[in-house]
Amino acid sequence: MTRPTNFPRLFAIVALPALLLAGCGSLFGPSAPPPACPDARVVANLDRVTQYRPGEGRDLTDVLFEARIGDLAGECVYDDDALRVAITIPIQIARGPANQERVVRLEYFSAIQAPDGAVVAKRVFPVEVTFEGNQSRALFTDALEQRIPLADLKQGPAYRVLLGFQLSEAQVQENMRRTRR
Repeated sequence: MTRPTNFPRLFAIVALPALLLAGCGSLFGPSAPPPACPDARVVANLDRVTQYRPGEGRDLTDVLFEARIGDLAGECVYDDDALRVAITIPIQIARGPANQERVVRLEYFSAIQAPDGAVVAKRVFPVEVTFEGNQSRALFTDALEQRIPLADLKQGPAYRVLLGFQLSEAQVQENMRRTRR
């Protein structure tokens, strides 16, 4: 025996509240989209490094390793009083002929640049990659999250996240010479 269903009553109990909730955004006006994410970029001439063995030699046989930061991928989320930026950093590493240890150690940095150009925070991250067997290339990928406190969330897009290798002055000069060629 089946009972007759009171469809109007069932509709009022189940569907009507859902329809009302779905329309809430339009009752109070459209919600504003969050501000754009800040620019995240690799600093020119800090995107690559060639490390030589100790001494004066600077030809191919003296190379311990070469590394390059690839294309960044990221996203951001605005909280009540801060901006969280998540960035994926790919580092391509090639072991050189002088690297008999089969280990590469390097450092990269992440810095936050305020709208006025001042660097308000900087962190340095160590990277160590071990090459197995006859492996000569590796891809190291790091995931980084930066939190930027903001008094005004609208200022978020005016900040920048700067990344690069932590290099000596001589390494920066070498990169600049290579860029000019």
